[in-house]
Amino acid sequence: MKAAKSNTKNTIIMEEGDANISSASKHGKVDDECVESFMEQLKAKVKSEVDYSDFQILEEDLRKDLRMVGRFSVPLRLAPIANRIKDGFDDITSGSSQSDCAAKPTYLLFCAAIKEMDDLKLDQVNETKLLLWRDAINNALNLQFNVDFAIKHLFKIARAYFGFKVKEGKSGEEMLKLKNVDGNMEVPEACLREAEYFSGKPLSTGLLR
Repeated sequence: MKAAKSNTKNTIIMEEGDANISSASKHGKVDDECVESFMEQLKAKVKSEVDYSDFQILEEDLRKDLRMVGRFSVPLRLAPIANRIKDGFDDITSGSSQSDCAAKPTYLLFCAAIKEMDDLKLDQVNETKLLLWRDAINNALNLQFNVDFAIKHLFKIARAYFGFKVKEGKSGEEMLKLKNVDGNMEVPEACLREAEYFSGKPLSTGLLR
């Protein structure tokens, strides 16, 4: 189920199914079913409504000092991330048949999403933010940008997010109580491993140099 925009600027309201997941994870009530349901949402090829107003850096800096990165002019504050993407993955737009003019909005949205990953940590995101990043990445994929690496990384962040929500504020003894009768964790252990990997680190860790 997709994220739907409200009439309030810079606000995204989750539709009913998403709201249920958000409420559960907010209180640490996360299990296999909850995680799997959200991962299916991340994989969904829904119509995207993401635009510049969803990213503060684009809304504030789009018409200010610009720098050329490859074929595109980007806001000054976005240039370092755009350069790191270019250094790590070459020209991500090389597979697209779109003109530079047509591809630029999607390119900027993609760079803005990666910039937020670089700025934020696990305790600063929620499902709404993850779905926004999904939409920006899917826009790029739909134009045949070479950004499979980004959606794979987003899946890692999502698993880490749910692992973080489970671990948040719990002692080791409390974590043991989360095991079911078979001795397995109620939340996928991959989530806990990813949460440990990203602990205290920018969410771009492992993605960019």
